[in-house]
Amino acid sequence: MLNKPISHDKNGRKIYPDSIVYDEVADEYFFPYCRKDIWGDDFLDDFYPLNPSKLRLIKLHASIDDLKSLAASDTSDSVYNIGDDINGK
Repeated sequence: MLNKPISHDKNGRKIYPDSIVYDEVADEYFFPYCRKDIWGDDFLDDFYPLNPSKLRLIKLHASIDDLKSLAASDTSDSVYNIGDDINGK
């Protein structure tokens, strides 16, 4: 866990590298990923820098098991970016 936030969500809540984030436009849950000192979403080998106005913090400090648990209990069409395993299935 880093002590310094890497970004914030649309409500001003701090986002850390181990935070679960929800992108409202992409309908996707993910952990932030750093590429060339820029934090964003690494999805299927594409990189999207974080856009705070589209993000909602789900869990401040979380684990991959937390994200998998969210995916397992969700019945919507949301995408769960769990590394190479999309939707935690």
